Amino acid sequence: MTIKRLLLGLLLLLVAALAALFFAFFERYTEEVDRGWGAEAWRNPYLAAEQFLTRAGVQARRADNIAVLAELAPDDTLFLASSSQVYNPQRARELLDWVERGGHAIVVAHTAGYEERDWLLEQLQVTLAEGREDYIFEHPFQQLLGDDGAEYRGKSASEILREHNRRLREGDSGAGTEEDAPAEEAKPPRNPDVDPQDLITLASDDGGSYQLHFDASYLLQHPALGGGEETVKSGAEPVFWARIWRDDAGVPFMQFERGEGLITLLADGGIWRSRRIGHFDHAYFLALLAADGEFVFLTQPRFASLFELARRYAREFFLAGSLALLAWLLLRARRFGPLAPAPQPARRSLLEHIAACGHYYWRADRCERLLHSQRSAMLRRLGGEHASKATRRQLCIELGNATGLSESNIAACLWGDLPRSEEAFTAHMRNLQQIEAAL
Repeated sequence: MTIKRLLLGLLLLLVAALAALFFAFFERYTEEVDRGWGAEAWRNPYLAAEQFLTRAGVQARRADNIAVLAELAPDDTLFLASSSQVYNPQRARELLDWVERGGHAIVVAHTAGYEERDWLLEQLQVTLAEGREDYIFEHPFQQLLGDDGAEYRGKSASEILREHNRRLREGDSGAGTEEDAPAEEAKPPRNPDVDPQDLITLASDDGGSYQLHFDASYLLQHPALGGGEETVKSGAEPVFWARIWRDDAGVPFMQFERGEGLITLLADGGIWRSRRIGHFDHAYFLALLAADGEFVFLTQPRFASLFELARRYAREFFLAGSLALLAWLLLRARRFGPLAPAPQPARRSLLEHIAACGHYYWRADRCERLLHSQRSAMLRRLGGEHASKATRRQLCIELGNATGLSESNIAACLWGDLPRSEEAFTAHMRNLQQIEAAL
């Protein structure tokens, strides 16, 4: 018993020593791994803009189509990723009416195709024309490559990553002593390297300034900016615009005042996409344009899928199907009068067929005509159609001798009244057949 207690005590001491060593050398640290964009970020290119506005205290949400205008308040802000979403004159009129009540619309001009009309731009007398030079977009690996991104242009993503990893390995293998260790790399710049003359510098309300970098591939043109002879409509004159180059007739964005509201028209809506909203002061510009109310993103029309519609209306679908099935069962179960006997599967005999035909003719009052025609043919053969009583008596005597029938039966068959029962009809027809056979 003592040995067992000693072994138990040694085991407890060993566990305590291991726990002490663990807590003495254990060090907790946190490492953040960037796994790239998630599925929601790939589906929604303006997700970063929505999150930025939410953190700035502005309520932001997405909408499916331009019909959201009926739900917006006068102090809300509506962002249209393409002016083509105002697809008819009625929608353009609704948008302008909402702006006149105090709304703020931010619209990205759409490049119209052949024979395609842009109703909103026509109302504002704005046209979209090509700029002076092509815009060079930021390379997707710009944050990874830093200032060395120029030499990777024209290569695929896999080639760029392999080259970058090779340089990292060579740098690690060449690090020998502590003096030869490379210095800590500087953080890559937030803004892309662009020509300063391609930037737009605007003054802020606090006396400072902010810079914007627009895509100059397409620019907005308006008769009020000069270079046009078209008359400007009332309310279609821009109140503010900014130029990239002083001698250019087009501008990247302009603003119109309509009633109590404002319309901001852009030639480049990519400044607020997730890849570019962090460059320069694009996010600050978005916050300045946001009104006091809700900010609604109308990026692209989204229609519910078949599965989503089935899940949304499953209850109504099954209820309607059940009612339709019940109505069909009630319709099939309804009948009038007693249940008819099931027809015999075997074919009836000739005698049954003759009997059925006879019953049919009797019910249709066709037996009297049949008997009358048969008797008329017999009298014509005998020559007794208009015979006197003496002649009729003589014919009855002769036919009685030939057929064995009584004179009264023969007279009743040839000149008597038509039968009124099935038995009398059958007897008359039988007598007529005997007379015809005797002739």
